[in-house]
Amino acid sequence: MKKLIIAALICTGSWVQAQETDQSATSSTLQFGREATSAPPRGLLPFIGLGGGYTGYDAAEIQDVEGTPATIKLLGSWYLESPWVFDLGYGVNNQQFIHDTARDTASTDGALEIAARYRTEGRWQWGVVGNQFFNQGVNYASSQGDAQFVGLQGLKEFDMSESWLGRIGLRAMSETSNQGDVVMMYLVDLQMGWNPNAYRTSVRSTAADTMVEDEFVAVETARPVASAEPSQILNDVALSSLIAGNSSINFNSSQVALTNTDQRRVERLAKVLDENSELFERVEVRGYTDSTGSSAINERISQRRADTVASALERYGLDSSKVAAVGRGSEGSVGGSNREERRAELHFIGVKDEDALRRALSSVE
Repeated sequence: MKKLIIAALICTGSWVQAQETDQSATSSTLQFGREATSAPPRGLLPFIGLGGGYTGYDAAEIQDVEGTPATIKLLGSWYLESPWVFDLGYGVNNQQFIHDTARDTASTDGALEIAARYRTEGRWQWGVVGNQFFNQGVNYASSQGDAQFVGLQGLKEFDMSESWLGRIGLRAMSETSNQGDVVMMYLVDLQMGWNPNAYRTSVRSTAADTMVEDEFVAVETARPVASAEPSQILNDVALSSLIAGNSSINFNSSQVALTNTDQRRVERLAKVLDENSELFERVEVRGYTDSTGSSAINERISQRRADTVASALERYGLDSSKVAAVGRGSEGSVGGSNREERRAELHFIGVKDEDALRRALSSVE
């Protein structure tokens, strides 16, 4: 039994690692002509957490604690603006005991969970986790009525659908209320949560240049696209010409979500641009991809990258009338998979005072 459980833990770890490197472009495709704008999770989100694994020991005299635990919990997951995530939840823990010497064949009661994790730009979460199993101390060789465990947790976050997040990973915990001998618990974690603000789905009409909201059946003016009339453009200046260094926003393969670093950078940009909106007519966000995908997929992904940055600028204060989003596909790609080509660039249309705009943006980088 122990070997089977350990093998399952290893297989799960291997699957999580494969998810990091195998980002399928098909998961980002749009259906029925719908467009979606992604945003990283923020605020308090609800999650359902499932766990299963193995409880072990390091002394023969407490072998009666060995078994297979399983948990189900409701979690409130708080995503901060900084790259930290905090969980608080309550649910049920059940353990089936393996040895005949165990006090019970099974133990079931309430379980409290608290966790704090750091969220990396690759959407990994690493941190500490603690559980309290109520009225189960006697079955875990605890010195008190409740059994308490504290340990480390690693989760990989991924998109399950347009509005649902998934997290899968491992945890290893040691009992802190034990009677001298070490009791360990190893679990595979699967968590599913709802992120209602992750995507904004719409159907865009090519005939009337309007956008119909699916849920509310409201009609709005579509996001403006930069005019091709040279006479209407006072001056077109790229952000890279105003700020020294690489000023584009880069993306992982097949991804459209901003990293934590770029999220904070776009927030600073939006505030500066809103305070100096009189210096330009609008800012055009141009999205690009590398050349590894088909033309149709690249066009959709590049548009979604442009929409992601444009929506973030609006969310952080820049008026929507001052923002345009344009997907350029793999235009200008030199071939292959190059992260520098998976980007979004900001171009200012109708700049009225380039020097003043440069001075205003100097505080962003």
